Parts: sequence; structure tokens; C-alpha cells
Amino acid sequence: MYLDLAVDFAQEDVKGYAEIMVIVASADGALVKEELAIIEALMGRCMMHPEMRVDVRNLLENPPSLDLVISKLNPVVLKIALRDAILVAAVDGEYDESELKVIKTLAKAAGVHKKELSALFEWIKTGWEWHNESFLHLGLL
Repeated sequence: MYLDLAVDFAQEDVKGYAEIMVIVASADGALVKEELAIIEALMGRCMMHPEMRVDVRNLLENPPSLDLVISKLNPVVLKIALRDAILVAAVDGEYDESELKVIKTLAKAAGVHKKELSALFEWIKTGWEWHNESFLHLGLL
């Protein structure tokens, strides 16, 4: 996975970031393997300590309060978490209403307006299309 600002987060920010991914993935009440896989990948990208990963995995069945997690994070972490929360929500092929509610709450907390949020959703859509093109090039679809 690519490197970005998340690799420089302090460990307490990494934990909050990962908690937000868990909140999004569990928002609809059903965790699927694609969501679990992307959360694992995102934790790896952040260079999250293995013991902290175990703590985050344990939250999957009982996620923390979104408001509590948001209150501990700075705007940069919230914006990166927003971007990646949309990825987590999109990975199973559809956006559930409960996932969208979490995303909108994150956007508001991060100071991201409707126009920027729409651009993020479009970026995610384009990214999935770009990624899936590789299967065509490899003759797998």
C-alpha cells in the first residue's frame, strides 16, 4: 500500500484513526472479509505496532463511541481518517446508510464541506475503477 501522511501519525493518533475504521466497518452490523482486509492494510500502512493491532481487532465486536474518538484527534488525522473511512465503506460494493452517517459526522468534525466530500467519493469511485482495470489487463475478468 502507498505511504502518505498517516505514516507520520503519533501512536495515539494511529489508534484513534484505526478505531474510526472499525466504527465505519461495524456501522451496518455486518463485518465482511473485505472490510477486515482493508482495515488490516490501513493499520499496516500506519506502521501500527502489532500489540496495538490486537487491541483494535478486539474492538470489532464492540466499537468505541465515534464522538469520543473524534474528540481526541486533530483535524489532519480526521481528514485522513475521513478519506480512508470512505474506502472502508466502499470496499464491499455499497454504502450503507449507517456508514454514510459516520462519514458525514467525520466530515463535519474535520471541517470538510459537501463539495470536498463529494470529490472524495468520486476519487474513491475512480480509484476502484482504476484498480479493477488491472484484472482486465491480466485477463482475469
